[in-house]
Amino acid sequence: MTELDLPKAEASSKEVLATKANKAADATSGPDEAPSGTTYVTWTRPDGTSTVAPLSNSETYEAKGFKKGAEFEMDSIVAWNAENAAKEPKAEKKAEEPAKAD
Repeated sequence: MTELDLPKAEASSKEVLATKANKAADATSGPDEAPSGTTYVTWTRPDGTSTVAPLSNSETYEAKGFKKGAEFEMDSIVAWNAENAAKEPKAEKKAEEPAKAD
C-alpha cells in the first residue's frame, strides 16, 4: 500500500469543534408548510385584468398590488392554457395591404 504525502493541517479551533452538524430534518421542517406545486391562483392586476399564477408566488404578486382570487388545482398549465385558448373566440385578422412601390 502506498502512503499518501499530505500536508499537515492544524487542529480545528474550539469554536469549530463546538458546532453541531446540520440535519436534513431541520432544513425541511418549520412553521410554514410548503405550498402545493399544483395549486394555482387567479390574480387581478391593478389595471383590472387577470392572470393565473402558482400559489407559491403569492408574496410576489401581493407585493406588486395584485388581488388574490380563487385557488384551484391544475396538473399542467400548458394543457390548461390550450383548453382556455380553444374556448376563446378567434379574432379576425385584417387583410394586410400590399406594399406600395415608390
